[in-house]
Amino acid sequence: MRRTVAREQGMALMGILVTVLVLTLVGGLVLHLVGKEVALSAARLYGLQSLHVAEGGAFAARAALMVLMGISPAGRVTVDPSLTGTLLSTWYAGGDRARQNSFALLDYLVLDGARYSLGATSATDSVTFQVNWALPGPHRKLEVAGTPPANPLAAGRYTATLTLARRAAAHPSCAPDPACYIHWLGPDEYEYLYTYTVTSDGVVPPRARRRVVLAQDFSVVVRRQTFAQFALFTHVHTTPGGSPIWFTSRTSFDGPVHTNGEYRFAFFPKFSDRLTSVSAWAWFNNRGSAVRQQANEHVVGGVRRDAPVTFDATPADITDDADNPPANFTRGVAVIPMPTNPYSQKGVAVGRDPADTSPVTNLQVRQAVPELADTSASVPNGIYVPVVDQNGNGRSDPGELLAGGIYVQGDLTSLTLAPGGPGNDRAVYTFTAGGQTVTVTVDRAAQTTTVTNSAWPAPQTRTFAGVPRGWQGGPGNTNGTIIYVEGTIQALAGTLEEHEQTTIVAAGRIDIADHLRYEDPPDPADPADNPLNVLGLYSASSDIRITTAAPDDLVLHGVFMAGNPADGYNSSVHVQNYNAGSPRGTVRLIGGIIEEYYGAFGTFDPVTGNPVTGYGRDFRFDRRMLRGFAPPYFPTTGRFEIGEGSERLANVRPAWREAAP
Repeated sequence: MRRTVAREQGMALMGILVTVLVLTLVGGLVLHLVGKEVALSAARLYGLQSLHVAEGGAFAARAALMVLMGISPAGRVTVDPSLTGTLLSTWYAGGDRARQNSFALLDYLVLDGARYSLGATSATDSVTFQVNWALPGPHRKLEVAGTPPANPLAAGRYTATLTLARRAAAHPSCAPDPACYIHWLGPDEYEYLYTYTVTSDGVVPPRARRRVVLAQDFSVVVRRQTFAQFALFTHVHTTPGGSPIWFTSRTSFDGPVHTNGEYRFAFFPKFSDRLTSVSAWAWFNNRGSAVRQQANEHVVGGVRRDAPVTFDATPADITDDADNPPANFTRGVAVIPMPTNPYSQKGVAVGRDPADTSPVTNLQVRQAVPELADTSASVPNGIYVPVVDQNGNGRSDPGELLAGGIYVQGDLTSLTLAPGGPGNDRAVYTFTAGGQTVTVTVDRAAQTTTVTNSAWPAPQTRTFAGVPRGWQGGPGNTNGTIIYVEGTIQALAGTLEEHEQTTIVAAGRIDIADHLRYEDPPDPADPADNPLNVLGLYSASSDIRITTAAPDDLVLHGVFMAGNPADGYNSSVHVQNYNAGSPRGTVRLIGGIIEEYYGAFGTFDPVTGNPVTGYGRDFRFDRRMLRGFAPPYFPTTGRFEIGEGSERLANVRPAWREAAP
């Protein structure tokens, strides 16, 4: 009996031991599996982190490219002033793909005060940059030499390269092949086509490593910088009579502002965009005891008294502007010279190549008009539409080709702009001078221009092939009209048809006698709004003047430019008799004003701020001008700029893929 009990106890003990052994083995296995799962989870986590680091590095490289291409943020890159139209033409090489140099342009881009020195030739197919976020400049993060550095990001680091390859595409300016790398868009305007590829390796210690590749086609445009880019430009920041101009708390500009002179600030004027001056000094009101300082603001006892500032959430309330952030104000910038003559626009109006900036001769004007003899005698006063005299009969015959824009010798009594009628998309320009009346009807859809001229023998109405876009020998300005007046325009008014892009130039004064509107005006509150119509006025040696005939609460749409420093006359955009009579309401402008001197629009009570005479100003910048949009042949600064082309680099997601590191 005792043996049986002992045997049973032994068996029970063995069972317990077996159970313990099994549980131990199972526990060990579980611990092993858990350990492997933890390690695998950690590997997955580090791998995912390294993927995110690689992707972050790739988009950092893309961001560095966008700032280099002048796209985002805009305005950080400039083009060195040594770049010339001759160099651009050489790199374009007449559209011959085999001779084009796609990368020489990069050596002229200035970012954070530095330039590249790639030394590219027509045989250079691509260039490769390394991303180095440790470079000292705030925006220049692409370098061309050395080993790609490791850039810290989150829990790891990345190394990234960006390769730019030139890309060919078909375009009418390419020859002899139908596709080339650089396209000619118009006078001194070229589009460069590229593909970028970013390779970014992300590493998270101890061993996680992933690679992301981004690729995208894009293009950029290099062109002459237009004066239309300014909401306000003054060559001398005083009135024509020399009186100082103060920007006060009631001053606000929604767009770029520049002077070749020196600003005066009283309290807190507001600016939404860049504010630049050639002078390193500025004047500050200082509670009526003006001081001149090399400073962007005037501070006394730690309290800011006067300063240009940005807009706040309550722009109409000027009592709370003292703590607004400072404006983007830069002193001591280079002079932006105003043009000294309108030879380019005058020549273009009679069909001359805009690259020719020499004086326009009487013979050149006469050769553009069949009714005038080909001599060097003075051109008689009149309104002319240049036409190619295809049959040589000394007459502008129906069906012949237009040879330029519209040319006027002498003063114009009036010029009126109007749409052709509901739904027909035609534009009408009506000219009167003395006893002559000329009506020019432009049909963009049909690419014809119908002219009714009271000075012609019958038939006085004739339809010609083409549109009055000026120079007919090159690309660009398909919707353009250029009008040149060798004299004064005594009354300008009307509505510009929604497809028209028109520049009106006068050697003398341009008088505005009524509203001057777009049929389809841009919405200043919507930076993406992009109607086609645009108007530029340029008085080369006199003023643009709002006359006493203009109505109260005048509406003006367009970019207005007056004067040049070479003629001895102090030009401006101003109101006739601005300091007489009763208040006339407000001039509501969508566009910009470029003037030699700051013109007066009205007077105000210095105590109450209420208007006393003339007009108040409600000026809103046409932000299309910052996208390279401008009236055709509008005066340029002489420098080049780079901007986004037809294929966008921003706002389009690139092709993304993961690759083996």
